[in-house]
Order: sequence, then structure tokens, then C-alpha cells
Amino acid sequence: MTVLLVTVWLSDGFALPVVSVLTYRKPGETELTPAINRAIADLAKRGGGTIKYPAGRFVQGPVEIIGSSITLQGAGIGRTIIVRNAQRGYAFWANRKKGVFIRDLSINCDQSPVEGGLYWGGCTASGADRVAVQNADASSFVVENLLFNGNGEQAVSDRNTLRNCQASGQKRYHEAGGKSPFIAGGYARNTRFESCTATDCVGDAFDSDNAPGTVFLHCLARTTKGISPYAGFWSEGEQSDSDHQVTWLHCKAVGFRVGFGVSERAKATIRNGEAENCVNAIKGLNHHYRIQIDTFTARNCGKTLEATDTDGALVFSGPVTMARVKTVNTLARNAFANYGGGSSTNEETIIGPGCEFDKDAYISYENSGSRRITVNGATFRGANIRYYNGHLTELLVKNSQFINSGIVGARIKQSRITEGSRFVTTDSTRTAIQLSLDSYNTTVENSTFEGYKSVTNHAKLGTGIRQTHRRPGPR
Repeated sequence: MTVLLVTVWLSDGFALPVVSVLTYRKPGETELTPAINRAIADLAKRGGGTIKYPAGRFVQGPVEIIGSSITLQGAGIGRTIIVRNAQRGYAFWANRKKGVFIRDLSINCDQSPVEGGLYWGGCTASGADRVAVQNADASSFVVENLLFNGNGEQAVSDRNTLRNCQASGQKRYHEAGGKSPFIAGGYARNTRFESCTATDCVGDAFDSDNAPGTVFLHCLARTTKGISPYAGFWSEGEQSDSDHQVTWLHCKAVGFRVGFGVSERAKATIRNGEAENCVNAIKGLNHHYRIQIDTFTARNCGKTLEATDTDGALVFSGPVTMARVKTVNTLARNAFANYGGGSSTNEETIIGPGCEFDKDAYISYENSGSRRITVNGATFRGANIRYYNGHLTELLVKNSQFINSGIVGARIKQSRITEGSRFVTTDSTRTAIQLSLDSYNTTVENSTFEGYKSVTNHAKLGTGIRQTHRRPGPR
């Protein structure tokens, strides 16, 4: 065996070798597994380096990267193709290593039972770039504190990044150890997924489970075969000691039961997001902490939604702060209420500036969810604010627009409509604020009403009310 070495000089003067995996292959070997294991062992002794795969298809079993500062470099997605043999295990995995990277190759896992993709256990400053994993049995890309085959041992996982990676056709989820196609879990810290795509996979496409500081940037979860019963993006974590914070930036989910989901102790932020053709665009399920949402569009969401007052295209069991959140062509209501039968919370829900709804927003149901709801600067087009049996709930509406819309309610502790709110309709038979007979705790003031038959049937009218019965022009 002749090994061709090329050296790469680092800024500190230390040279890391660059080698071809083919130079480690011995005559008669039909699989590449022995050759890549020899190459890794060689570079591990030298303190690291790069192993290059040429273009082509190479049959290979599971491979452990046993040294730090090692890069596996292919010729590009679809050009270098690792075909997994029938052994169980990950195509490449590393435990307790630093600076381990896999780049520019595809991994076909169709014949591999369970696992199949890439696993970083307790690694730091490692990751992948331009790697496609196809048809993994139960795992595609995993970042964990838990070591693989480590008998429950853990090590610190921190600052790992996956960029431009693709998972498609994953076959299993949870059963026999299956995981999400892309997951940061088990106390892994500061994991980043950038410009990654999951297509037609079984399971929640992108998941962070008790993984503090996880960031998803420009990631796309999609299904092309009807509505997936899973989530495009999901975050959870029951452990109280992890401070699990997740951020979704410029991410999109297409065709899922849940586009973006948050539960348990995850602290979630969504910015510049989109859900399309999902049942629940965003779902907060028994979440302990406030969900922050800034600029989000839910498009064509809500189909097949159960006909209850407590589920919705946008639905939250706890507090949420929203700005510039829009629903477009929505097929169901939105619900700021705890549909799971949980108790209410004193934390305020804020439906803020730039929010726009084309279907009703239920803000209280049987005293569940936030006890205080503030609607400030939102627009309702053909959509009502509704509340029911919320005798612990306080609603404040200000600086908001209702176009062919209104407020419908029963039993609320206190409701106040004020500060420049504007109601406009083309239906001259309509009452803008219509309440049940036992709702006498609503006050209306400093608001404008155009085209309605009446302002309200039971609310108290304060000062600053302006009402006109003229038919408004086009808006």
C-alpha cells in the first residue's frame, strides 16, 4: 500500500496531511470500510488532516472517526456516494472529538437497518457541510451529549454546525431508536442548522430536545405526499436544569400536521417564518414559557382541523407575544386557549402590531390559557375576536382594526376596547360588539364604528365613541 500525502500548512505553522482514501485500499477489498478505517487511524496518529473521497460509488459499513481535527472530503453531493452495507450503525460517527467534519458527499442508507446517517456524540466545534443522507432507517443527522455505543456515557457537546445538508426518505421515528432527521438533543449546546432541508421523512423533520442554544437558520421542512402526521419543526424538553432555548430564523414548513411546535420547558423564538398547507401552523402544547414570534405567515393552514373551540391554525396553551403574524386563506379558527384542559396562567398574551387574521381568534375558553390578553395594532378581516366562559380573563383591545368583523363574547372578567380602535363593515344589519346577556364587564371608548347597525348590545359605552351609518367605500 502506497500512501500519497499532501500537507496543508496552518497559520500556526503546524502541517495537517491531505490523503486519498483510495491509497489505503488493499487489493481484493470490495468494500471501502477497511480503507477508510486505516486512513482515519493514520491521521489520528498525526494529529488530524483531510481524507479525500473521489467521485464514485463506494460500499461502506459504519465508521467511527477516532481522532480530532479530521475532515472527510467528497467531490460533491451526488458525485461521491457512500452506499451503506447491511450493518446496523451510523455511516460516520464520533465521540468526544473536536473539529470533525464531513463535507460534499451523499450517503445512501437504503440497505442499512436502524440509524444510517451521521452522529456526533459529545463533540465540539464539529459538523457537516453539503451532505445528503437518503433513506436512513431511523436517524439522519444527530448531535447529542450521549455517546454512541457508549453505555450511557455523556460528554459536552458544544458549537457544532450543520450547513447545506439534506435528509430525505427517512423511514422510522422513535421505534427501535429512531430520531428526527435533524436533531439536537440530550443537553447538546449551541447547535446550528443552517440552510438544511428535510423532505418526505418519517418523524418531526427538525427537532431540538433539551438542547440549549439551538438555532435553525434558513431551514426547510417539506412533504410532497400529502399531510405528514408529524411536525416540520418541534422543540421540547422537560428537564428544568438545561435552560433550553431554541430560535427558528427564516424557516419554512410545508405539509405537516404541525408546522412549528413548542412544548414543555422549551423557550422558543420564531422570526421570519412560514407554514404552508399545515394543520396547525404554530402549536404551543402545554408550554411553560412565553413563545416569541416576530414576522410569520400561516398560509392555507387548518384543513381537517377538529371542530372544537380550543384548537386552531395558530393555537397556544400558554403565553405568546406576536408581531407581524398573518394568516392567509386560513381554513380554521385561531385559538389562544389551552385545548388540553390545563389551568390558566397570569402571564399576558400579546397580539401585537402588524398581526392580521382572516379567521376568528378565540382568546379564552373555560378559563384556560393566559388570563390577560392584549390586542394592540392588529387587523381582523372577516374574523372576530371570540371568548367563552372566561370569567378570569381580562381583554384589552387598542389601536386595532376590524373590517367586516367584530367581537363576540360570553362571561369575561373584564374587556376594554379603546385607544383608536376602528370597526368598519359593509353589513348594515350587524352589531359590532355582540355579547351574551351575562357579559356586562365590557367597556367601549375612544373608538370608531362605520356602517354597523349598532355598536353593542350589552357593553358599556364610554367617551370618545364615533359612529356613522354611511356605507363605506372600497378599502
